[in-house]
Amino acid sequence: MSATVATAPDTVYFDTASLRLLRNDLTLGVDNGSWCLETPDGPIRFAGSSLAVPPTLSRLVRAYTRDDDLVPVARVGDGGTSELHAVLDHRIVRSPRPPDDSARGMVLRYVRAQIAALAAADLAVRQDKPDAVHRMRVATRRLRGVFSAYARVLGGRRLLRAVGDELRWLGGELGPARDVEVQWARARPWTGERANACFAVLSEEARERVRCALDGRRYLQLLTALDVLEVVLSEKPRRHWPAVARRPAARILPHLARTVAEKVDARVSRVAALPAGPERDRAVHDVRKAAKRLRYALEAGAEALPVDAKPASRAFQNLLGEFQDAVVARDLLSALEVANGILTAVRTQETANADRCVDELPRAWRDLRGALRPLWS
Repeated sequence: MSATVATAPDTVYFDTASLRLLRNDLTLGVDNGSWCLETPDGPIRFAGSSLAVPPTLSRLVRAYTRDDDLVPVARVGDGGTSELHAVLDHRIVRSPRPPDDSARGMVLRYVRAQIAALAAADLAVRQDKPDAVHRMRVATRRLRGVFSAYARVLGGRRLLRAVGDELRWLGGELGPARDVEVQWARARPWTGERANACFAVLSEEARERVRCALDGRRYLQLLTALDVLEVVLSEKPRRHWPAVARRPAARILPHLARTVAEKVDARVSRVAALPAGPERDRAVHDVRKAAKRLRYALEAGAEALPVDAKPASRAFQNLLGEFQDAVVARDLLSALEVANGILTAVRTQETANADRCVDELPRAWRDLRGALRPLWS
């Protein structure tokens, strides 16, 4: 045991040898076979042997432990977690992250927040918490979006590209579970209980795919790569940064965000030239992907950007999301066993929803582009 305190110990705390849990504001303790994982969102309790961490608990914290063994690290009495910190905090060496208003410094703060959000969402997904898959998927998209928009200030383009490819893989594994959640909720008003059995099967298949991904080696390698990326970018001597990365964020990020906005503009123009059909649907989906990159670029650089485009950005994103949901619903209907009359009516309605979204797209983009006008000044 690495550390012991008190003469009448009550709780044994487990962690990795490098205290990965404590470093991330988590504690795992056992008292007479009653296990408790304390998280920022509240405690998680399990019953089991006091000699070894229950496998279910080990899996819950895999995003933090990376499969390192969980071993006893301290034994404390009535002081609880406060006493635990008093005993162990000296073993946690945190690299200083002083305030930094450079272009790289500001983007890195966002990157660190999203890496932490990914791990927190992992814990929630493993507990089957509502919206957890969505939160995890959004964290992967935010990281990819910022890697793309601000590659010039982050540097390490090859590493960014490699990690971005793995984040795309993870998003693909999460996607079906999220799509089923959305489509099941969307289908209830017109199918009632008829589609529940079908969606239940689809949901379990998609969730099993998520579980396999999160329990696999590739996912752990991705988490490790994110850690390495953050350390490399944070601890590389400032004098070795690209010149653009060292400059004030307010001087650099608006130009880079404008470049992302111009790509959205070009894609919206392309949609207007296409007739209804699969090619147009793909073009709108391309707009949606570019719009997400823009949204995350605006989020990451919010403190340095001379715009407040949240309402217009949200409206634009919601319109694109409604289009995507309508297209997926339309295509999914043929796989559901419903009466032909209902099938035809709902397919017609969802097709009309998709067409309406396309019709409204230019206006929604004009509103957003207007809110972004200071980026061009």
